[in-house]
Amino acid sequence: MLKGWNIPGVLSICGGFLLHLTLGTLYCFGNLNTYMTSYLRVNVPGQENKHYSDAIWIPTLATLGQGLFMTMSGYMEERVGIRITILIGSALMSSGVFLTYFTIQYSMMLTTFTYGFMFGLGTALAYAPPMGVAMRWFPKKKGLVNGIIVGGFGFGAFIFNQVQTAYLNPWNISLDDNGFFTNPDVLERVPSVFLLLGSIYSVMQLIAVMLITPPSEDEMESNAPVLSSTVDDEEVIYQNDDFDETSPSLGSRPNSLHEMQQVVSNGDGENVNPNQVVKTAEFWILWFTFVLNTQAVGYINSMYKAFGQTFIDDDHFLAITGAFAALFNSSGRVFWGHLSDVCGYKYCMLIVTVAISFLFSTLYFTEYGARVLYALWIWLIFFSFCGNFVLLPTASATCFGTKYSSKNYGLIMTGSAAAAPIIAILTQGLSPRVGYLGMFIIIACFSAVSFVLNLFFPKCPTPRKILEQLNRPASNL
Repeated sequence: MLKGWNIPGVLSICGGFLLHLTLGTLYCFGNLNTYMTSYLRVNVPGQENKHYSDAIWIPTLATLGQGLFMTMSGYMEERVGIRITILIGSALMSSGVFLTYFTIQYSMMLTTFTYGFMFGLGTALAYAPPMGVAMRWFPKKKGLVNGIIVGGFGFGAFIFNQVQTAYLNPWNISLDDNGFFTNPDVLERVPSVFLLLGSIYSVMQLIAVMLITPPSEDEMESNAPVLSSTVDDEEVIYQNDDFDETSPSLGSRPNSLHEMQQVVSNGDGENVNPNQVVKTAEFWILWFTFVLNTQAVGYINSMYKAFGQTFIDDDHFLAITGAFAALFNSSGRVFWGHLSDVCGYKYCMLIVTVAISFLFSTLYFTEYGARVLYALWIWLIFFSFCGNFVLLPTASATCFGTKYSSKNYGLIMTGSAAAAPIIAILTQGLSPRVGYLGMFIIIACFSAVSFVLNLFFPKCPTPRKILEQLNRPASNL
């Protein structure tokens, strides 16, 4: 191994990034929605009255499946291993894409099951394990490595939006007067695009599984943060092969790791298990943050293109806008991950919630700035909301430790499952009455409430402090 290079850890991050590229194609739905709904209206009997807002149940079921079953990945890891868990999740996700070739030729309901629920269920199982592996390889840089991996989730749409549009509409054919595609050259390609996408995803996922390697116990111990009896929780010392980073309070180099280690963060004493997690205030703040902020994610991902089409008659421009939104989504995750390592979760989440509230409350008026302002606002929204997907898992690991990271983050992700039906019902029920402006204001209010909630989040939570709080009532009896 090259000195100073953690090759298995770096390859695991690359594998996680590659895997998340495929899982993140969920963000392509805003681009695919116009083609899928148009195909159903024109080619499938009984679907003539479907609208774009009806299709919001597809990403809703995907989010619901992801949120409800992500905790299951933690239990599967213990029984069949990390690689098999990822492989099963990837197979479910890609199978859902392949099966959509058939289901879209029959009804939107069946399409919602394959491209929605099956996609989300597979994502649930494959999403968290690579992040847990990366955090064990690089415990000092939890936020950064999480940001890189979930950056792939955001970057996937940058690549595949272009793949989809180049395949489905290379002629840049415009919508009809009713806002739907009717050209047969475009519509006849819709089912087969799912065979193309499923094939690409499967190859990428197999390569990713081969790259992801969990660290052994010895490798975890060599990277684990250790605490002396004279340092506070926040003054952590990291052991590596050369013992380059030491604390002045420890004096000279210790004779052995055992002599200087009082508590190892990956040990049982420094991790909060799922049964304990749900009893903490920190968990419920993170959970409700997911519920509130997911409203912005679900709506803009599904409707950004439909909103843009109300005043922009250029399908390729809107596809490019979506592709670059994915680039902002990806780079933003790395940015927020690094910033959280420097400034902590609370400061970053307060910025994220303020930004989402401001951008949504003003999005409707981008029509008056035409293309440039619309594109800029969409990009900034994606750059802002993506912070949730790196800040929340990092905060979970910081608060509760990394041993149960998949289970604990899976519990937090149930917040997205609770949130998904809310935005779908609001979109179908209120959108025809209040329009885009009303929906944007409602979503801005959700994030404003999230801002207030996070004001109560502790500044420097640690597993030790949380365990002490949980044990305090028992000790006082």
